[in-house]
Amino acid sequence: MLDVLRARIREAVESYCSEPEFRKVMLRALSRPGFALHPEALCRAGVLTLQVYQTIAGPPDAAAIQAAVAVELYMQAAYMFDKVADREVDPNQGQNTAEELALAIALMACGAAAASQAVFLTEKGSPRLRSLLQLHICCLDASAGQFLDASLEDRALATTQEALQMTGLKAGSLGKLAAGFGASMATDDLDIVKSCEDFGFNLFTYLQLIDDLRDACPKQGLPRDLMLHKKTVPLMFFRNSLPAENHACPKDGIMLPQIWAEANVEVRQEFDASGAGVFCAILAETFLNQVKKNLDYLGHRVPKVGNLECFLGPLEVTPEEVAALP
Repeated sequence: MLDVLRARIREAVESYCSEPEFRKVMLRALSRPGFALHPEALCRAGVLTLQVYQTIAGPPDAAAIQAAVAVELYMQAAYMFDKVADREVDPNQGQNTAEELALAIALMACGAAAASQAVFLTEKGSPRLRSLLQLHICCLDASAGQFLDASLEDRALATTQEALQMTGLKAGSLGKLAAGFGASMATDDLDIVKSCEDFGFNLFTYLQLIDDLRDACPKQGLPRDLMLHKKTVPLMFFRNSLPAENHACPKDGIMLPQIWAEANVEVRQEFDASGAGVFCAILAETFLNQVKKNLDYLGHRVPKVGNLECFLGPLEVTPEEVAALP
């Protein structure tokens, strides 16, 4: 399934991008570590789309595979927007910031083309236009999350609620997009589609919270998210737990890596004492419980919910593992 998806992503870029040199740049960018065409890429969003479709309608047809391609291209665009927002674009790797942004916009356009073709390939044709509309609405929600993330970066501090809102919009909306588009390509039952959207939203929000907890203040290495002033849920809980006069303390300023390394033990102790790790772990578990409720409900509506249970299995972090994070 993964090999087929990667091959179709490559074909989509080659088919929709008519300018040869730009096409080469797009394919090269997608072959970087962490991106869809890299040999170790998981293409989690596209695979979720296929799993949801298979859960409802059986083996994916050409339209379903094209839908997964569209979803994964949108996800790749989101990754590139993240690199720009986090100021992680390295010109030595091929692109400057403006070029990376142009690539992200191009991938979104490529995703839109793939989504349109997916709808065109369905036997029902025009009734599936609702699927296309809902996909673009989810894209707008995800874009709102990207915008909120960028806006919060310019502030010294944000509330935990703002950080959670950003996480839900930015990550949750992409999960909603992936699962919802797969479901809407498989059925006209709006209740099933809505349940799948909820499943995707809760799952991707859960995964993002776990990632944020893992990266917040690691026991080993540099507290990279803290160094970059990221406004994630665990870090905003931690920062807001500090006395007001410490909100702009040197630990939160621009510091050289060696200074961070020396201060990391103290920072880690303060992070643990704040309860930020426990709070984020409980919050993540809440979203995971919602995922399981979504699956339980779908189990009464669709024949093969085991596909989604198998998809969830490797992604779930046990309470013991969560307690050991970050």
